[in-house]
Amino acid sequence: MELNIEGLTQEQIEAVTKLVQSETDKVRTKYSSELKTVNDELAQYKPKQKSDSELALEQRIANLEAKEKELANKERAMTIADKLKAKGLPSELAQYLNIGEDIDGSIDKVGDALGNYFLGQVSNPSGNHATNKGITKADFAKMSYSERAKLFQENNELYKALSK
Repeated sequence: MELNIEGLTQEQIEAVTKLVQSETDKVRTKYSSELKTVNDELAQYKPKQKSDSELALEQRIANLEAKEKELANKERAMTIADKLKAKGLPSELAQYLNIGEDIDGSIDKVGDALGNYFLGQVSNPSGNHATNKGITKADFAKMSYSERAKLFQENNELYKALSK
């Protein structure tokens, strides 16, 4: 680039050119040093490539955590099954129950709900059963030996009273 300003000598033009060049070099040097500093700082915060051993270790840790979680779930299911059995409920229900932290309280609620359900069915008979009107001496006399033996086992007092 040629600088031609009227009224300046060639020496003055060269001095101005050198001054402009010097200033641009200063700016370029400052920019380069700042850019290098920023790039170094950026490299410091970038994640580094993991080695194969680090990747293998992370995979192993993940597998162990998964097995630990599975074991904890099985242990919890066994605890629930044991508590169900202790309450007189079928332990097979454990696989269908999703119980929170209060295992005992939840099992009590399940037991109450099932008890109320089955008691509701018992208190409302379907009508298939005949009402027990009692057994007379004539009915007792018509009974077969097996029926008398059953009555003896079920209601010994009644058997003795009718057999006299």
